[in-house]
Amino acid sequence: MHTCNKFILAMLTILLVGCSQAMTTPTATAPPSTVTPAQATVVVTSTPTLTVTTEHSGGLSVGQIAFYSHRDGNIEIYTMRPDGSNQRRLTVNEYDDYSPAWSPDGARIAFLSDRDDANPTQCAHECFYQLYVINADGSDEHKLVETEFSVHHPDWHPDGTKLSFDTEFNLQGDIYVVNADGSGLQLLIEDGFWADWSPDGAQIVFASKRDGNVEIYAADANGSNQRRLTENTRLDFFPAWSPDGRRIAFATMEQKQIFVMDADGGNEQQVTYQGKCEDPAWSPDGRQIAFQSSSDGNFEIYTINVEDALQESGSVGSQRLTDNPKGDLWPSWGPAAFQGAGEPDGPISGTM
Repeated sequence: MHTCNKFILAMLTILLVGCSQAMTTPTATAPPSTVTPAQATVVVTSTPTLTVTTEHSGGLSVGQIAFYSHRDGNIEIYTMRPDGSNQRRLTVNEYDDYSPAWSPDGARIAFLSDRDDANPTQCAHECFYQLYVINADGSDEHKLVETEFSVHHPDWHPDGTKLSFDTEFNLQGDIYVVNADGSGLQLLIEDGFWADWSPDGAQIVFASKRDGNVEIYAADANGSNQRRLTENTRLDFFPAWSPDGRRIAFATMEQKQIFVMDADGGNEQQVTYQGKCEDPAWSPDGRQIAFQSSSDGNFEIYTINVEDALQESGSVGSQRLTDNPKGDLWPSWGPAAFQGAGEPDGPISGTM
């Protein structure tokens, strides 16, 4: 599941030290008001039928991890197995595609693209991003909904009927939801960003700067009952709910590490101790967390065993999944392995 564009996490430091570019923010009204962008274009598509399973192999969840990379000349979406093998390019176009998010059934991947910007691939961190969806086999790539504002950080609701995204820029923004067919765009939470749904779909966790510092908050699924989970002087970002609903992983700007806390904000513990670690993504069984880290000079995708890291603070190593000089970022762990459908066809762009 899972709470930019990138390299979105690498850009956070730039934003914090004074990015002054202005963003057009839609007029926000309190939930449950519906916000319909001007001249909205809705694209309706059917969902491919796939059978999934939650098998395990050697203690590692079977499934695929999506990520984005600049390895083939421009930023595209890729997938790989959880051990880093069979790395494949999913999107193939002249534009920059970011921030993949697997649908709960593993059939589709939502992502951001700058192809609607006046200067695609040349807009750096000020691009006009729109929300796109592609089938897991690389087919039926299309824009989900057209908005008059730039969007970021897509995340699927666990029942697959809708997605959240935000308008975050320079640590300010609002959270919206849209149906999986592109209809029903609605403002969910004002002054929030980097959202992630709870596994039962009843709550949503997000970050906000509303109290002067970026902290982690939670709310009911309809945006009500908003409450603060972290309270400190750090910048806490990219929260990710564990599959069993018991924990929330997140990253911190100051320590540049991944932490895990109970879903109520208690019992916070650090789980990574290398380089700059960001963007946690849980495995389907909750045993591992995938994340990006610059510990080897540029951002690559790693995994770590959660329980071992919690019990043996600082002494548990991570497994590196990618190794590319252009960098690999933003892991999203698919729910399970495909049975009978195989893996997506497409050009293989480097297998470890």
